[in-house]
Amino acid sequence: MYGLKQIERQWKKRLHEVLSKLGFIHAFADDCLYIKHENRKITLLVLVYVDDMAAVSPNGYQIILFKNILSEDFEITDLSELKFMLGILVTHNHANRLIYLNQFVYIHQVLTCFGMQDTSPVSTLLAVKHNLTLSNSPQTEAEKQTYRDYANGIHYLFLVGSLLFATQTRPNIQFVVSLVAQFGGNPGVAHLEAAKRILRYLKGTVNFNLILGHRSRDIFDLVGWTDSSWTQDQDNHRSTSGFIFDIAESSISWSSKKQATVATSSVEAEYIASSNATKEAIWLCTLLTELNFPPTTATIIHADNQGYIALANNPVAHSRCYAGIENFFKMAI
Repeated sequence: MYGLKQIERQWKKRLHEVLSKLGFIHAFADDCLYIKHENRKITLLVLVYVDDMAAVSPNGYQIILFKNILSEDFEITDLSELKFMLGILVTHNHANRLIYLNQFVYIHQVLTCFGMQDTSPVSTLLAVKHNLTLSNSPQTEAEKQTYRDYANGIHYLFLVGSLLFATQTRPNIQFVVSLVAQFGGNPGVAHLEAAKRILRYLKGTVNFNLILGHRSRDIFDLVGWTDSSWTQDQDNHRSTSGFIFDIAESSISWSSKKQATVATSSVEAEYIASSNATKEAIWLCTLLTELNFPPTTATIIHADNQGYIALANNPVAHSRCYAGIENFFKMAI
């Protein structure tokens, strides 16, 4: 089947048929998640990425049984306990019920790929008072040749794509990677220097882990934080939105991206950022409900702009904001 245009669709269709036959239900919130219930309790979760799978169950026998049955329809390779998947190293701390996610191997592969395995690490992601704009992009043929000489064969978009993959376990680099990704159409020397600096930072923090687990026995509710930088972009004056969500003091979802419209005040920028975070919170609540962990209280999303908080709490003040933004927020909640 490899090489056919419809391979992805046919494989997905076939796998769905087999899992459905085994009693799995396709999750509504995540197209790659399959759930199996017995007596209204979840007995098995299967997460699928193309032809890679990770199975989770409170009963190890269920996983063994699932592998044996699945092997009747497909040729599978049993890798035992999940330790490495999609470039992510998974370390289990059974005593403290924690999971550590690390991309140590992947980062070293990327450093080697771009010839930066021997570079000196840095402690910050961006240079002080950085000024990355479209004015740094080459305009003349001489400037383009200067960039090609500096790049020395490095494909800018390939480098940015490699960095984006590293954001799966590194929320702290999300903003700066999104920043350098904006100049993929016509990158300049300054843009490539900034992208290389991210690699140097990753080299110095290669042992950082994303920790998942119930570290707090008293807190299990979904909590979010949101913020925005008003008109930070010097090229089109659009603001940047960001959010992060935690469960039991473990970060599970984050984002940093430029807003689609120009906000005329910091209040509007915060309003748009919070509406994006609200939509993410709705999706996360839907996913948690499917996993038999429905939220027990309203999801709290923290913001730090007093004007926005007053606007959200006082319906009378909504007339001061654009109707489009108000409708955008209402759609999210």
